Amino acid sequence: MNQKILGAILFTLSLFGFAQLNAQSYNHWVRSFNEESSLLAGAVVGGGAGPSAIYYNPASISEIKESKLSVHASLFSFKFLNVKNALGDGIDLKWSTILVEPRFLSYMIKPKKRSDMSFELAMLNNENYKLDVAQSVNQEINILSRYDGLERYFAVVQTQNRFRDDWIGGGWSWKVNSRLFLGISMFVTIKSVEYRYDLSIEAYPLDSIAGTQSNDFTSANYQESEYVKYNDYRLLWKAGIMYKWDRISIGANITTPSVGGIYSDGKRVSRRQRQSGIYDPDTGLPLPDYFIGDYQDKKAVKVDHKTPWSIAAGFTYHSADRKRSLYSTAEYFGGMDTYKMVEADENPNLATDHAASSIAVNEWLTFISGANPVVNLALGYSWVISDDLWLMAGFRTDFNYIKNIESQGFDVGKVMKNIGVDNYHFSGGLSWNVLGQDLMTGIQYTFGYEDGLKQIVNLADPVEYNYDENAALQGTRQPNMRAMINSLSLYVGATFNFGGKKD
Repeated sequence: MNQKILGAILFTLSLFGFAQLNAQSYNHWVRSFNEESSLLAGAVVGGGAGPSAIYYNPASISEIKESKLSVHASLFSFKFLNVKNALGDGIDLKWSTILVEPRFLSYMIKPKKRSDMSFELAMLNNENYKLDVAQSVNQEINILSRYDGLERYFAVVQTQNRFRDDWIGGGWSWKVNSRLFLGISMFVTIKSVEYRYDLSIEAYPLDSIAGTQSNDFTSANYQESEYVKYNDYRLLWKAGIMYKWDRISIGANITTPSVGGIYSDGKRVSRRQRQSGIYDPDTGLPLPDYFIGDYQDKKAVKVDHKTPWSIAAGFTYHSADRKRSLYSTAEYFGGMDTYKMVEADENPNLATDHAASSIAVNEWLTFISGANPVVNLALGYSWVISDDLWLMAGFRTDFNYIKNIESQGFDVGKVMKNIGVDNYHFSGGLSWNVLGQDLMTGIQYTFGYEDGLKQIVNLADPVEYNYDENAALQGTRQPNMRAMINSLSLYVGATFNFGGKKD
């Protein structure tokens, strides 16, 4: 590798920004590598993956005819979220943001002395997710049973989820003969999570403020907060096969479950819940005040952020003149039983005596996860407009894998709160050859929608104490939340070829 190539790689590494921590969307195909395969919607397991072959099917690394360096950096993504009835009937959440998308860097090596072998090194981002929403409710209602007049009911909800899944790896491919290709790749994955949820509710009689009833201020309140932060380093492998005819190629790729326990850092977990001034609406007697809270960090926290196994199959068809190509891929992701993603031993003084005797406080700092099995489909199309210009387009599904968690036996109180939807990605763009180098630009539009989700919390119809959910100053959550996501991403990138031949 000459000094110019090495310098380009080191410069791009400095831009990649692994330290930038932008929790999880609960979708497997969120990724967008800012490379030609993205414009084809990732439908390239059967061939045509280009620099992203190490990810989609390492057997197709051997499709290259020369060594090449790929540097792909997106411009921006514009994301808009609208969630109807998120905090109760008529209480919606809206959020929008502009994100700088992650980079993709790879170096594909074609040894001159072993033309049947090909290698690749890559750094890529599999997911970059961010959600930061807040909302408040301020109304005058009669919610406290011990007072006849109106009370001020004031609530604030804030949830923040940031998740990055960065991969660093290497791959090898063997051209067995002119038609059969085999390959394998290994990655270190770095899953970075920062999650926060805060709920604060206060209710107090209006006449106590004016002093007409009492000079002593009295109120009822409920507070809840959760915080999780960590980086989890894991290993996984991919093994692929590809078989080519003159105009058709087929491929398959198996991805192993990730293996944890290698290393984790930045670990922090806390959870707190407080209730006071609440009366039983049936008996009129006061319910005990309580506080539960704990915090652990570093070695006291165990992290195990699993990912499932998957198997993908793809088919690529070229027209007789090879100016038009059709790509298709399907991938099955296995399910995962409920498991502890974050856990820590609790402090013996975790809770007041009443709370410890009447509320389930065991595994207070445990957060769980799991997954349904899902199948995603992708289609891509390319058209060679001229010798130096190509048009590419694609579509892929991206189904949410953690829907209906309550029916799967999940303890909802131990799941990180988030808004997950089914996504549909549409992509398109151009690639052209300039002075022997490949340049790319394109866009991706994502539409996500989900109806019938259970509300995060019900602040629209609160009661003093809700025995359905054992929650103070809240109503029973209804399954009428509707979420819609719109996102537009702009891409630009370049592949530098070394050897004089073009694929």
